[in-house]
Amino acid sequence: MTEAVGAAAAAAAGARPSQGLQPPPSELRAVCFDWGGTLMADDGPADRPMVDWPKVTVLPGAVELLHGLHGRWRICLATNAAQSSRAQIEAALQRAGLRPWIDEIFCARELGLRKEQPAFWSTVAERLGLRPEQIAMLGDSPEGDVRVPRRCGVAALWFNAGGRQPLPPGEEPLPMVTRLEDFGRWLTGPG
Repeated sequence: MTEAVGAAAAAAAGARPSQGLQPPPSELRAVCFDWGGTLMADDGPADRPMVDWPKVTVLPGAVELLHGLHGRWRICLATNAAQSSRAQIEAALQRAGLRPWIDEIFCARELGLRKEQPAFWSTVAERLGLRPEQIAMLGDSPEGDVRVPRRCGVAALWFNAGGRQPLPPGEEPLPMVTRLEDFGRWLTGPG
């Protein structure tokens, strides 16, 4: 999707390409990403691990974003993927060419916790040896990727790809980006 088309889709959905963004924490030490729907397309057979899908697709901008951030911060994957073990997640990331840039993987299946549970985020912080305020998160689920981690102290943003997913009426707006590159600019600053 071109920038103009992405911006047009965001405007049509009533969303700006980036909205409600405060600067990232000055003590930021780790950046977490959701897996399906944020870094990779979540469009394969729901009853099979992603590594076994006929085709795995990296979302536009993911490779460039991870490459640009790796080495500045610890890059983590935080996922609720129910069909994939940690080893299968690693294999899918390897197959897609993303594994070299992921330092840590936190999967619900391994932790016995889901991202919608505050204990997931306290476990992530503990295993990273950080405070939640030192972690940023980007994901496409308003609840598990944004609201819950924010309540736990994580600087979480909603990835609303192309601005196509409106929040239900009456829900409080979330800090949001519509393109992965906008998240990178939020982290690193303009220019």
